[in-house]
Amino acid sequence: MLKTQSANGTKQHPRVKHARDLTLRVAFQGDFGAYSEDAIAQIWRHRVERIPIPTFTGAARALHDGDADACVIPVENSIIGRVDAAWQALALHPDMRTVAETLVSVQHCLLAPKGATLAGITAAASHHAALAQCEGFFDAHPWIKPSKSFDTGGAAREIACFRNLTRGAIASIAAAHRYGLTVLAEGIQDQRDNHTRFIALVSERSGLWRRNHAIRGATSVESDDPQEISEATRDLLQEIVERNSLEVDEVVSVVFTATPDLRSAFPALAAREMGWVGVPLLCASEIPVEEAMARCLRVLVQVELRAPRLLDRHVYLKDAVRLRPDVASARTPPL
Repeated sequence: MLKTQSANGTKQHPRVKHARDLTLRVAFQGDFGAYSEDAIAQIWRHRVERIPIPTFTGAARALHDGDADACVIPVENSIIGRVDAAWQALALHPDMRTVAETLVSVQHCLLAPKGATLAGITAAASHHAALAQCEGFFDAHPWIKPSKSFDTGGAAREIACFRNLTRGAIASIAAAHRYGLTVLAEGIQDQRDNHTRFIALVSERSGLWRRNHAIRGATSVESDDPQEISEATRDLLQEIVERNSLEVDEVVSVVFTATPDLRSAFPALAAREMGWVGVPLLCASEIPVEEAMARCLRVLVQVELRAPRLLDRHVYLKDAVRLRPDVASARTPPL
């Protein structure tokens, strides 16, 4: 329960409870434990819903059909070059836009159920691209035959399910931890410095390809008191940050305005005290329109997002809810 009174006795207005789920849905080819999950974690620092799909075509189609907000696809590997199947899947949907890319270090391991031995493994399953990156390992261990699977993580999951001590999987250490498998050999790829380039894509129709956004906000105070202005400004900025999962280095600049009846403090000072010392801040006075809302603080936050995501956008608190009741009460405000 939010408190309705501050330590100094100033009346506080409870924040409007916000119900919109802004979790971005990201599709990827493969299963949990795949290297694509590492790529997703490198591109998005905040929580996303990861949607595993068996094929590249299926992952691209999920984005095209709106079943995912973004997708992550591996397009090039330092050992085998282009991932042709990925490019072919992307070519089917020219309405996609690339919005980010990242390099993932790929350190393949031979995984097996507990109790298995390297000498006892007769087959190792993995995605065909991963198998192609480990030709030297198979040459050195001729009794182990490569077996194609739809994914590295999926191969690890299947090995864990069947628990056949003669069957192994080529996947990551993360997959071994996820599925409770033993690592029989580590770093079995043909080159020690093995990496894969992943790209993140969104649909042109979604608008998520836009990086630059402006977020509006407003709040009110009961009197022209420096502490009230500071607390109200901090609450407003914090609400904007939390609702939109912002990080300070994504904030380009901030413009504050205050109605003419507020003269005791600069709202920007509260932002500085929050640690926004590297963000350009500007304060200005609102036009004194007759019968306009009194003792009102407004803000315009310009942001450049590091990676595409859904935004809650505009935030109105306290009596300022009256300025934009449509935004304050909307469950799913538009981008």
